[in-house]
Amino acid sequence: MLSSNPLERRIQFSGLAVALGLLVEGLSLFWARPLAFVLFLGVGGVLLASGILGFLLSLVSKETTGSDRTKA
Repeated sequence: MLSSNPLERRIQFSGLAVALGLLVEGLSLFWARPLAFVLFLGVGGVLLASGILGFLLSLVSKETTGSDRTKA
């Protein structure tokens, strides 16, 4: 179940991307074809990297609230 907090929601999506990336990479290890490497690196690697980057960006990004917008 997704959280209503935007920070928690972004972290949950990042965790989901990491989990899917690891699942794709794990499944591609059982397949001994050249396409398995493309699947491993192309799909799994991109999902894993995007999950890690999304997690890190969600930690360092500044959340603007309604009171912050009125001051600017």
